[in-house]
Amino acid sequence: MAKVTGVHFGEFHTWDNWHLKMKSMKIGLPKVKTEYLTVPGMNGSLDLTEAQNGGVKYEDRELEFVFDARNCNYANWDMLISTISAAIHGQKRRIIIDINPGYYYLGRCTVETSKTNEVNAEIVIKCICEPFKIDIAALNEPWVWDSFSFTDGVIRKTHEVDINSATGWQKVTIDGWIHNEVLKIITDTQMLVRFEDQEYRLESGENRMYEMEITEGRNDLYFQGVGKIMILQIGGMI
Repeated sequence: MAKVTGVHFGEFHTWDNWHLKMKSMKIGLPKVKTEYLTVPGMNGSLDLTEAQNGGVKYEDRELEFVFDARNCNYANWDMLISTISAAIHGQKRRIIIDINPGYYYLGRCTVETSKTNEVNAEIVIKCICEPFKIDIAALNEPWVWDSFSFTDGVIRKTHEVDINSATGWQKVTIDGWIHNEVLKIITDTQMLVRFEDQEYRLESGENRMYEMEITEGRNDLYFQGVGKIMILQIGGMI
């Protein structure tokens, strides 16, 4: 039997676990947070949308999935709704759609349902999600070839890198997304990192690099020291 398109909500899959058949889906785009200032004597208004906080910011986005529960009498429907609700209703879950398995959305889910006959029921799952979908390949988790897109996928390595440059600088290049979360660098010893002509001291353990603004495309980091590092780089796109 051909695989039925569905959605993962955390560890649960809508077809594999609940035998829900997809009727429709809606992937809403996040609304832009705009800011305009009316200036006396000026035609139009002054657009301050990108004036602060590093560019355009977005509201949450909404995902909606409509499913059929088939061969589902009233008694089975009641049990099914309890099972699904216990798993995801009101819960924040990582959401992975089968048609785009290389990315996940993170959002809080709600379940709605209706039934008008003895055979079928309709189940609607709505999710209020963060604005960006995140690349699964960046999570420092086991990488699955089935989830990789050979059309637009980029392999981003987050495993350990040996640094052996006590006095000079060793370059490590990372690829940034459209949206990049705070970079984390884990080291087993103290060392220095240089990025865009600024130097930062790394302590042994996890370092959150709040002042290092990774941008889309190539980003060159230079390390000075001797030891191992792990760069945890998480990001995605709208």
